[in-house]
Amino acid sequence: MGRAAGNRDDWWGADKTSAAGTSNGAGGGSRGAVVSGATPNHPAAVTRPEPDIPFDPVVVAEEEAVLVVDKPPFLPSTPNGRLVRTTVLQRLRDRFGEPDLTCVHRLDRLTSGLLLVSRDPATRGAYQRMFQDGRVAKTYECLTVVPDDWTPGESRDVVVELANVDGERGVRVRDVSLDDGPSRPVGTDADEPALPWRTAATRVTYVGPVAADIGDVLPGMFGGAAGGAHAASCGCGTCGTRMTVGKWRLQPATGRTHQLRATMAHLGYPILGDDTYPDDLGLDLADVTRVLRLVATELKYDDPLDGSPRTWRSARDVTDPLADPSY
Repeated sequence: MGRAAGNRDDWWGADKTSAAGTSNGAGGGSRGAVVSGATPNHPAAVTRPEPDIPFDPVVVAEEEAVLVVDKPPFLPSTPNGRLVRTTVLQRLRDRFGEPDLTCVHRLDRLTSGLLLVSRDPATRGAYQRMFQDGRVAKTYECLTVVPDDWTPGESRDVVVELANVDGERGVRVRDVSLDDGPSRPVGTDADEPALPWRTAATRVTYVGPVAADIGDVLPGMFGGAAGGAHAASCGCGTCGTRMTVGKWRLQPATGRTHQLRATMAHLGYPILGDDTYPDDLGLDLADVTRVLRLVATELKYDDPLDGSPRTWRSARDVTDPLADPSY
């Protein structure tokens, strides 16, 4: 299942002028982060500035064993080497005074929505195995341009293969049913190892058209009258930034890195605000202006401790993921 035809490429190209560059995030408002403690080779702790991400996780529910939180965009789930204190995990540890808090699973830095956080090391493994064994039903919503080859309510089970490549921020995608590309990067020798392809399965449902302000991903379309509905192919440059876009529901059966973002780009409908698919626009950890319209909206599972069903739903709006959800 490859990219769909249509005029989306020209429209999507309006978005490429907002490349973020390759800053390490050490600019603007920042806070110090401890990189390493005192050692024989490093007699004093080394610190470096971190960008000040002005959005905090919202606590949805507190249970004895876990916290359910609603993660904002731009704030990483866990420390990643570049950001240590500016993460969901560290902010929750500081807020609750619980140094043993640990994320049971992760969301991409740009992705918003529900995240499960373990409070008790003794029960943490039970929740981690629940995710590893696929016993958690996860649902996401996203926005793209309006599709021209899907009808509202239509669902498809999309299976692709993904591979991580050293030195590349994004994952590579191939559709095995179409013999979609070689298993080695272009230009490599035949005796170099094949890429580590892993199957990624997602149930994709096109919900239908909705209106959303997407000015942050359409830098060339500011100005003009505010509001009003617009076709996704509008390119006159004077119509404002509230446009008609496509809303999707995504239900992954596997949990691969960048699975949903890469899958939607492979289908020809990159998620609005994506900085990596279909084109890598560079990494700037301090830039909190370009919002990915991807929200983890629901987690559903039987609790591994007491066996009772749990269903958690996000109140975050996929059309405006930066707005604080009301619980």
